[in-house]
Amino acid sequence: MRKLLIILPFFLCGLSWSQTNEERQKIIEKRIEFIGENLEDSELDLTTYFDELYYFMDNPINLNETHFEELGRLHLLTDVQMQSIINYRLKYGDFITLYELGAIEELDAQIIDMIMPFVDVQKVEKDDFKWKNSIKYGKHEIISRYERVLEQKAGYIEQPDSVLAVNPNKQYLGSPDKFYLRYRNQYKDRLSWGVTMEKDPGEELFVGSQKRGFDYYSAHLFLKKLWKFKAVAIGDYQVNFGQGLTVWSGFALGKSADVMSAKRYGYGLRPYTSVNESRFMRGAGINFGNDKIDATVFGSYKGLDANINAIDTNAIDFIDNSFSSFQTSGYHRLQSEIDDRKAVQEAIVGGEVAYKGDKMRIGLSSVYTNYDQPLVPNSAAYKEHKFASDQLLTTGLNYRYFFRKVSFFGETAVSDNAKWATVNGLSWHVDPRLDLIMLYRNYDKGFQSLYSASFGETSDNAGEMGIYFGLQARISKRINISAYYDQFNYTYLKYLTDDYSEGREIFAQFDMKLNRRSKFYFRFRNKVTQRNSRDEVTGLKPQVNLNKTNLRFHYEQQINYRLTLKSRIEWVNYLYDDDKSNGLLLFQDVVYQFQKIPLKVYGRYALYDSDNYDSRIYAYENDLLYVFSIPSYFYRGMRTYLMLKYDLGDKIDIWVRYGLWSYQNRDVISSGLEQIDGNRKSDLKIQLKIRL
Repeated sequence: MRKLLIILPFFLCGLSWSQTNEERQKIIEKRIEFIGENLEDSELDLTTYFDELYYFMDNPINLNETHFEELGRLHLLTDVQMQSIINYRLKYGDFITLYELGAIEELDAQIIDMIMPFVDVQKVEKDDFKWKNSIKYGKHEIISRYERVLEQKAGYIEQPDSVLAVNPNKQYLGSPDKFYLRYRNQYKDRLSWGVTMEKDPGEELFVGSQKRGFDYYSAHLFLKKLWKFKAVAIGDYQVNFGQGLTVWSGFALGKSADVMSAKRYGYGLRPYTSVNESRFMRGAGINFGNDKIDATVFGSYKGLDANINAIDTNAIDFIDNSFSSFQTSGYHRLQSEIDDRKAVQEAIVGGEVAYKGDKMRIGLSSVYTNYDQPLVPNSAAYKEHKFASDQLLTTGLNYRYFFRKVSFFGETAVSDNAKWATVNGLSWHVDPRLDLIMLYRNYDKGFQSLYSASFGETSDNAGEMGIYFGLQARISKRINISAYYDQFNYTYLKYLTDDYSEGREIFAQFDMKLNRRSKFYFRFRNKVTQRNSRDEVTGLKPQVNLNKTNLRFHYEQQINYRLTLKSRIEWVNYLYDDDKSNGLLLFQDVVYQFQKIPLKVYGRYALYDSDNYDSRIYAYENDLLYVFSIPSYFYRGMRTYLMLKYDLGDKIDIWVRYGLWSYQNRDVISSGLEQIDGNRKSDLKIQLKIRL
C-alpha cells in the first residue's frame, strides 16, 4: 500500500519512461557526444566505456540486487544518487516498478530519463546459472573496420634502395590502410571472451616484420561468480582502485561540463577490449570476498615499447641495458619503431583489500612494478624527481563515506621513495536542484606511480597542488547551470617552465530547453597557466601567463522525429607574452533518419579560421561505432563529413564515412613522413558489425 501511494501520482500525471530501441540508441549517442564535446584529445580510446553502455542497454541493471560499483559503471549518476537508490531499497524493500525512482528525492526527471534504458526491476531469484548455457546462448559480435587517408603521404612514396641504405626510416614499411577486427562473446554479466586485432597505417601485414599478421593482438576471458570468486580475469584486463593514485588503467574523465565527474569510481577488474597498446594488464586477476570484505589480486607480464639508450663504453657512469623513455603511440611503421617494439619487459603484481559497510568503504591497495632493465631518462631539469629505476612499489589507502546527503571520498598513496600524494573531496546534494563538489589535491614532486590517473593537471600526478570547486544547478525543468573553478600550483619545474608556476581555470555553461524539440547552451571557459618568457635573460627565465579563452554557442533543433539540426559558433583567444592569436569555428550538423528504410545519415559542413595552431578549436564529430573523433580545427578552411549507417535486419549494421579537410591558406599539410602536398586531406572509413 505504501508503494502504491508513492507511485500513484506519477501514473496520474501520465509520466512515461517507455523507450524504443531507437530512442535508447539516441541516449547513448548523446552521452558519447557529451563526453566528446568536453574533451580536447583526438587520441582517446573509449571502447571500454562504449561496451559498458551497450551492454547495459541489452542487459539492464536489476535495481533489486545492484550495488554501488555496478551503478558507477554507467558514469551517469553521482555517488549520492547511487547511494540514494540503494538506501531506498534497504528502507522500503525491493522495487516493484521503475516508477518508484520518481519518489527518490535525489533523482530528478532528467536523470531518470537518462538512466532508464540501462536499468530494470526484476524479482531476485535463486541463481540457476549453468555454464553450458553461456556457450549455447551467448551473444556473438563481430566488428570489421577499414580506414584510409586517400591522398598520398610522403612516407608512402617509394624510395630508391640507395636512399634507404643510408636512411632506412625514410619510408613506411607497410601500406596506408588501417584494419581492425574484433570478436566478442557475452552471456549476461557472467561471461565475456574475445579477441581484438589491429593494423595501423604504415605497418606491415603478413609480411616483413609482421609475418604473423596484425601488429596488435589482444584477447580476454572474464568470468563472474565462478566458484568462490566474484570475478576472474584472464588475458588482457583493466584494474582500477580508489581515486586512481595507486593504479588506474584505461580511461578516466577529467574536468568537463559534467562537473561531478572529478570524482573517480574504482570498479576493480574489468575486461579489456580497446587498442591502446600500453595502458592495460596482461595476465590474470581474481576478486573474492563476502558482503563485508572485498579482495582483489592481480598479476601482469607484457612487453612495452621503449627507447633503448645507446651504449657508450667511454662514459664513466655508463649503464648497460637501459631505456630512456616509454613509447606509447603504438606505431610500428619504421625500422626505428620496430626496434623499440616490446624492448622492455614489464612485470606487475598488486591488489586491494577493502572493508564495506552500508555507508562506507575503505580499501588498502598496493602495486609492485619491475622492468628487466632500468629507466634512465635524459638529464632535463624537470625530470629530476621522475621515476628512474627498474622497480617501484606504490601503496595507497582509499575511502568513501556517506553522511546524509554528503559523500566524502579520497585516497592517499606513498611510493617507495617515501614521497606522498593525496586527493580528498566531498560532494553535497544540497537539494533536488543543486549539487556541489569540492576536491583538494596535493601531489609531492617526488611521488611516483606508473599507472596513476587521479584528478589533476599533470598526467603523472606529481608536483602539483590544487583545489577544485564545482556546481550543477537545475534552476527549472528547462534551465541548467554547470560551473567549476580550479586553482592549482606546480611545486616543481615542468616542461617549458624553468621555475615554479601556477594557474587557474574557470568554466561556466548555461543550458536551456526552449521546448520539447529545441535547446541551446552557452559556454565560457578561461584557463591561465604559466610558461617561460621568450625574452633572452641570464639565469632562470621569468614566468609569463598563457591565457586562453573559449566562447561557444550551440543550438539544436529537432525538426521532427526524423530530422535534427545542430548549429555552433565558437571563438578562441590565445595570449602568450606578445603572441596573440584568434580562432573561429562555425558548423552545421544534420542528422536524418529515413522513415521507410533503416538508414541514418550524419553530416557536417564547417568553416574555420585560426591564426595558428595555438588558437585551434576542438569539436566532436560523429564517427563509426567505437571510433572516437575530436579533431582540432586550425588555419583557414572548410571541413565536411558524411556518414551513413544502415541496419541490415536485426543482425547486421553497416557504416560508411567520408571526411574532407580543405585548407585555403596551406599548400602543404603536416610535415615529415606525414606530409601531403596540396591543400586537401580526405579519408574513407567502412565498418561492418554482425550480431549472432
